Amino acid sequence: MKLFPAIHQASSAFFGGSIRAGSVMLALALCASTGLTARASEAFLPLVEPATQNFTPGKITYAQLTTPDLEQSKKFYGQLFGWTFKDMNVSHGRYAQVMVAGQNIASVVERPLPHSSAHLQPIWLPFISTADATLLAGQAKTWGGKILFKPHDIPGLGKETIIQDPQGGLFAALQSSSGDPVDTEGPVTSGAWIWNSLLTPSPGNSAGFYQKLFSYRIEKDAETKSKDGYLLESQSFARATINPLPPHLPSDTQARWINFIQVDNVAQSAEQARKLGGKVLVEPHMDHNNSMIAIIADPAGAVLGIMEWRDATTAGEAK
Repeated sequence: MKLFPAIHQASSAFFGGSIRAGSVMLALALCASTGLTARASEAFLPLVEPATQNFTPGKITYAQLTTPDLEQSKKFYGQLFGWTFKDMNVSHGRYAQVMVAGQNIASVVERPLPHSSAHLQPIWLPFISTADATLLAGQAKTWGGKILFKPHDIPGLGKETIIQDPQGGLFAALQSSSGDPVDTEGPVTSGAWIWNSLLTPSPGNSAGFYQKLFSYRIEKDAETKSKDGYLLESQSFARATINPLPPHLPSDTQARWINFIQVDNVAQSAEQARKLGGKVLVEPHMDHNNSMIAIIADPAGAVLGIMEWRDATTAGEAK
């Protein structure tokens, strides 16, 4: 198997006050999809249609952005990635689902930041597939994770639980009601998720936690310059890398996931992100395995990566 690139250039700009110790209250405020989804007046779009009931535990299948300005986010991501949006009727707040090539890949929730959040940022939350969200939540707690939201049903989408790992990284586990998108050997659609990386103060401990939780096969990442890089694999597909935090960060800096979107041209997308009111935190640069990457932030401060991946065969192996 060819290995996917890790993040070899990083910036302390990834890490706002929201990722420092003591940020659980912010996480609760930002990740609270429960209050919206539980009172939706219509079912959410499934991950797979028609339903297959085929699951790929450990695959990151979905993501959610919680932001103070839904319309600003729709304008930014729509123009940058060509995303389209389906607004949902909810009793409180505002909510939209993200569509790429007819597939439901993400959701955007409008929720104000806490009043004391001058240095806090919105976040993208990855959703990792599980066949049993309730069982997984119990295991996560046993192995040192914190359950921020207990397993609950999202009509049409499935059952989710939101967890903070022992190093502070936030993620959701999703038991899809329809099954998971199939792994493919072909190229990744522009505008779709292509890769994920966890930056953590303790790569070895983080790798152990996620391995136990999702039964990943763990390999040392031969492509990374750090001896502490790990590759997570399931169903013979690479799913994510785990890498050390950037150097010189405060000792209480917590882990965070960075999610990557496939684009046709990283340099052009980075420049467009600037023009649309975003920031480029890590400038476009060549990573390993013939990929170009950059890290950007949207106008509200939510961080994500963009990737230009040119090897269709390897991209399929690593989705």
